[in-house]
Order: sequence, then C-alpha cells, then structure tokens
Amino acid sequence: MRRQGLQWKFHPQRDLLLAEAHARPSTPVQAPHLASRIATMSGEGGVGADRAHMAALCRKIGMSEPGPDARWCVVDGGTWRLRWERHTEISTWTVFRDSPTTPDFMFEATALDLLPQDWLADLPGEVLGAAHVVVSTLAPDHLPFADSDIIAARVANGSIDVFSDFRPGPDSFTRFVMVQSDPNPVTAGRVLQQLFEIETYRLLALLAFPLANSTSVTLARFEAEAAASAIQVADEGGVEADRNLLSRLAALAGAAEAMVGATTYRFAAARAYEGLVQERIGQLRELAIEGRPTISDFMERRLAPAMRTCVAVGDRQRDVIERIARTTQMLNTRVEVASEAINVGLLASMDRRSQEQLRLQQTVEGLSVAAISYYSLGLILFMMEGLSETIFHFNAKAATGISAPVVVLGVWFILRQLRKDMSREK
Repeated sequence: MRRQGLQWKFHPQRDLLLAEAHARPSTPVQAPHLASRIATMSGEGGVGADRAHMAALCRKIGMSEPGPDARWCVVDGGTWRLRWERHTEISTWTVFRDSPTTPDFMFEATALDLLPQDWLADLPGEVLGAAHVVVSTLAPDHLPFADSDIIAARVANGSIDVFSDFRPGPDSFTRFVMVQSDPNPVTAGRVLQQLFEIETYRLLALLAFPLANSTSVTLARFEAEAAASAIQVADEGGVEADRNLLSRLAALAGAAEAMVGATTYRFAAARAYEGLVQERIGQLRELAIEGRPTISDFMERRLAPAMRTCVAVGDRQRDVIERIARTTQMLNTRVEVASEAINVGLLASMDRRSQEQLRLQQTVEGLSVAAISYYSLGLILFMMEGLSETIFHFNAKAATGISAPVVVLGVWFILRQLRKDMSREK
C-alpha cells in the first residue's frame, strides 16, 4: 500500500486481522509529541536481515552500527529518534519526534515523516502492525475517528485520556491519541509503550485465527472419518475387513498428528500473546470516559471470541486424535481376539495332525518290525541251511521257525529302545 511515495509489503493476513479485531524490556522514555511503530514479520531466522537494515541506517547518518549479535539499537537523528527491537518472530521499529506547533496539522504529520524515506521503504519482512500515536497536553477540538467508533479510556490514575478506533486509516496505520493532563514524561512514556505493545501483541495473537478457520475444514473431515470408522467397528466385517480399516485408521491418525504439529506452535503463541495483551491492559488501570467502550471492552468483543475459536479448534484436534486412538484400540482388540480364535483352531488342527502322524508312525513301526524280522529270518535260514550240510539230521527250517519269535521280539525291543532314546533327546 502506497503512502507518501513509499511502497511497503504488508503481511497478507494483516487486513483480515485488523478487521477481526520478547526481547529486551524497554525503559520509560520522555514522551514525544508524535510516535510511530511498525512491526515487521520476518520469522525467527530474519534477525540478520533486520540487523543489517538497522546498520544501513546507522551508516547513512554516521552513527555506530549495532554489534553482530545485537537485538536492539537506538539511533538519534537530531529531530527524530528510532528504536529497533528484535522479538521472537518480529522486529519493531519505533520512531519519536516533536509534533508541529499547529494543532490542526498535528494529526496530518507522523513521526515517520523525517526518516530517510528510501530506507523506510526497504524495511525487511512483511508489515504486520503499524500505529501512529499523538501525545498532547491539550484536548484537541476534534479526533481523527468516526464518533461511533471511538474507544476511550482514562488511564494512569486518571492522568491520561486515550482515544482510538483500532481501525487502519487510509495509510493502513492504526491511530491513538493521548491527552495528558499531568505532563509527566515517565508516565506518558510508560503508557505509550503499553499502547504499542497492546496493538502489536493483539495482531500477533490474531495470526492464529485464520489458521483456526482453515484448520476447521480439515478437522471436520477428520471428525467425519473418525465417526464413520467407529460405526464400521460395530459391524462384523471379518478379519480382512478389520485389517483394512486398521490401516485406514493408522493413516488418519498420522494425518491428524501432522495437522496438530502444524498448528500447535501458532495456537500456543496466540494464548501467550493474548495473555500479554490482557496484562498490558490491566497495567493501564482503565476508567470509562462518557460511557464509551474502553480498550478492555473492545478486546472482549473483538479479540476474545477469536481466541476462544482458536482454543476450541485446539480442543477439537485433541479430541479427534483421542477418538481415533480409542477406535484403533477397540479394533485392535477385536482383531487380536479373532486372531487368537484362528490360532486356537490352528493349534487344534496341528494337534489332530500330530495324533494322526503318531498313529501312522506306530503303524510304520509295526511294519518295520515285520520287515526287519522277515529279512533277519531270511539270513538265519541261510545260515541254518549251511549248518544242515555239516550236521547230520539238522533241520534248518525247523530251527529257523523256532528262532522266529525271538527275532521278532528282539527287533521290536530294539526299535522301542531307539524311540525312547530319541524322545529323551528331544
């Protein structure tokens, strides 16, 4: 969006966040008349580019550059002062200057007007939040907001009145007006810092809201598949059908875990940022002005519902994973029971086959006794016939018949002993 010849690359979700509406702690500063803050989103790995851009400004105005590991820096340009701070995900660029003497012109000028415009146009990253603040000791004749949209609060023990509408103006900056009845620079600096942090942390918290909306679509599909799988578990489709369903549940569980992994950080960060917003609002100690909604009222209407949506989506994610796990456990139990029944049948079949093999083995052993005895008696008959040639009146066949029972019993005994020895070895 172009403003006074500058072309900034705004974060793609910034307009949606506004519509739905730590780095080093800073110390209170003397309240300037005008202040502006730009919060740029460059990710956790963008600190190098931000530091290099700050170093470029220092070189441009002839000041010392920040160190290689610096995460904040303050430069004094004479008529303006800039503070750079690096946070976890963003960098904030806060500029202070004196306001023009003409009250009517005070709302037209900004603290950014005196900065090198080419350097300002090249801020790294995407602009997530941008705000202008006007600090005045006198109540202005008019405010740069529609009367129906004004958010107002008396803060700092009643010494400062704050006005805003939390809407981006034509230049995409949110505006705040501080009217200070007690010109205490420390108090004004503290309130100014709190207002900037409320706006920045509010937008950082709302980054989770578009993610929650997009995740809800995928989550609804996972919930439907989990419900269908639970119904299918109630049907007896056989072991093969159960195994196929178990494979689908495993794939569904993996996809659900991947979805949770992609959203956990953003949802957790949203809760932390919302907590910071509420903490800063509490530090303001607001009082209502003329019945107008306070900053706390505005956040309750605009920020709190979005955060509750994020919490609800996170709860649904955990619930669908638990449902998938329970369904998988029930299905595993049924598959195991069916498998055990099959195993029992297999064991019974194996036992029957073992009995049959034993009977067959006993039969074979009986045949073996007969066969070995037959061949043994054949050898004895051959020897007896040889003796009948040398011994007179010796009957070889009779002798062989007499030895037959002894041979059969001997063969049976030997085979039985061998079987016992083999059983002991097993």
